[in-house]
Amino acid sequence: MEVSFPKLGLEFNINRVAFSLFGLDIYWYALLIMTGFILAVLYAWRSTKTFDVKMDPLIDVVLVGLFCGIVGARIYYVIFRFDSYSSLWDMINIRDGGLAIYGGVIMAFLSGLIMCKYIEKIEILPIFDIAAIGFLIGQGVGRWGNFMNQEAFGSKTGLPWGMYSVNTYYYDVIDGVSQKVGPTAVHPCFLYESIWCLTGFILLHIVSRRYYKFKGQIFLSYLVWYGLGRAWIEGLRTDSLWLVENILKVSQLLAILCVLVAGALLWLGWNDKPLPLPKVKRTEKGKGIAGLGFEFELFQVSFQPTKQWAESHAFAAADETSAVSDQGSADAK
Repeated sequence: MEVSFPKLGLEFNINRVAFSLFGLDIYWYALLIMTGFILAVLYAWRSTKTFDVKMDPLIDVVLVGLFCGIVGARIYYVIFRFDSYSSLWDMINIRDGGLAIYGGVIMAFLSGLIMCKYIEKIEILPIFDIAAIGFLIGQGVGRWGNFMNQEAFGSKTGLPWGMYSVNTYYYDVIDGVSQKVGPTAVHPCFLYESIWCLTGFILLHIVSRRYYKFKGQIFLSYLVWYGLGRAWIEGLRTDSLWLVENILKVSQLLAILCVLVAGALLWLGWNDKPLPLPKVKRTEKGKGIAGLGFEFELFQVSFQPTKQWAESHAFAAADETSAVSDQGSADAK
C-alpha cells in the first residue's frame, strides 16, 4: 500500500505483513504492540528501585495485565460496534486491528488491582505508578501499528503533514446523511498520539526521579497527561462514537473525567491534604439508613510519601538541624 504526505513530498510503500512463519502471516500491528510491551517491561526492570517494588511479583502483575488489557480493549471496541460483527470469530479476531485503548487501560488496571491485593498481596500504588510509565512507552510505540494498518486517522486537513492513502477518508454529512468521503489527506492521529505519549514518558520519567512525592502520583499524572491528549486527538477523528452528535464523543467524556478527577487527587496529594472517603459501619439494629442497621461516615485517607521523598526530606531536616546547632555554638563563643 502506498502512503504519502503530499505537501512534504514523502511517499512510503507499506505492507501490513511483516513476514510469514509456517504459512501464518505475522502483522506489523502485533509486532509493534509486543515491542512496546517488551520496552515497557525493560523500563520497569530498571526502575524497581525507584518505585521500591520487587521484580518477581511485578512481572506476574504485568503479564496478567497484558492479557486482560488486550481482552478489555477488544471488548470495549466490539461493544460500541456490535452491529458490525456477524459471528463470534469476527468479534475475537484482532488480526486486522480493532483495539480500544481505554478498554485496555481500564481492564489492565482492574486486573492489576486484583493481582496486587488478593494474589500477590503487595502494595498497589507503586505498581500502578511504574505501570503508568510503561503504558506511555507501549502506546507510543504501538500506535505505529495503526500507521501500518492505515487506521485511527483523523478528519480532512490541509496542513503540511496531512497523510494520504487509499484507506484515508473522513465522514461528512451529505444530503442529511453521514457518509464516507475519500480517499483524501487527513490528520495522522496515530502520529500525534505517539508523540504525545513518548513526550509524556520523558516528562513522567523526570518526575519519578526528581519530584516523586507520594505513591500514586505518577499514575494520576498519567491519567491527566493522557486524558488531555486523548480529548484533543479524539476531537480530530471522524470514526469515533458520538455521545452528543457533533459536540462530544464517548472517549472525550471519559478523558475529561479522568483529567478532572486525577487532577484533583494530584492537588490533594501534593499539598499533603487528606482525602475524605465514605465508610459504611454497622449500628444497633433498626437504626441507621432505612432501619437496616448501617450508616455512612467519612474517614480520612492520607497520601503516603514515597521512600525517596521521605529520605530526602529527612536528610534536609538533619542538615537544617545541624546548621542551627552550628549557629548556636558560634553565637555562644
